[in-house]
Amino acid sequence: MDMKSLQKAVEKYTLKSPMTLDELYSLMTERWEADLPGTFKLKKGLFGKSILFDVYMQVQPRISVKDNIVTCRKMSNQTTVSTGVGGAKIGTDIKASKQYREAMKEGGLKKAISGGPEYFIGVCDALREVLKDKV
Repeated sequence: MDMKSLQKAVEKYTLKSPMTLDELYSLMTERWEADLPGTFKLKKGLFGKSILFDVYMQVQPRISVKDNIVTCRKMSNQTTVSTGVGGAKIGTDIKASKQYREAMKEGGLKKAISGGPEYFIGVCDALREVLKDKV
């Protein structure tokens, strides 16, 4: 995989006809296969409704719909646990650290560095496959 594709942060799909987020969610639920990356859920947030995926190596894909444009964004999400040592605060994302260690065992340093972006690209590819008859 090349560097340019790993840096991608937004993927947009133009549909033939408008679709609501709820319709997209039910379509994804119906067509998403178990071997595809991540699990997702419909969430209401500050900026409206969206479909959020699991966080993997601090990367969380988020899907939104406006008229006939489906947008998949790579969001950064980290949960840190802080400890104060001598007045200095040290934070670490325990879940991400564990995922990095597993990736190192699985595929070395390259896998540990590119794991999050590859997860996002995998979600985009799977979404493209789900929407193939709608674009």
